[in-house]
Amino acid sequence: MTKQERVALINDLIKCISENGRQFFKTRSTGNVSSMDIINKRVYYIDSYTHVPIYCKNGSPTWEHFSSGGTLQALVLDFADFIRTGKKVNGKNGYGGLHSEHWGYDEASKQKVITYATEIGYL
Repeated sequence: MTKQERVALINDLIKCISENGRQFFKTRSTGNVSSMDIINKRVYYIDSYTHVPIYCKNGSPTWEHFSSGGTLQALVLDFADFIRTGKKVNGKNGYGGLHSEHWGYDEASKQKVITYATEIGYL
């Protein structure tokens, strides 16, 4: 699977997350959903609120434009690692990844996301 194919899978997973539970990665006022992209051979996160491409590396100064908290930042870094390597890395960057108890999702919504992530090969 190519990096671009993994970007598409992760964008589908982000969409699934944005449609369930607390609808993370979605700006409710506009309906915009965050996404991942490859720009100049690097993995970027496009924030749904600020629309700023954020280079997905710990310590990158562009994280100041990230409109969500640390749990989601760790998850985005996991997504970027998956896109770069194709290896399952859920929870590598902290907070337990998709299995985290810090999301505040109801159990049914959390299971939808986990089931979908498993189906696409992320988990």
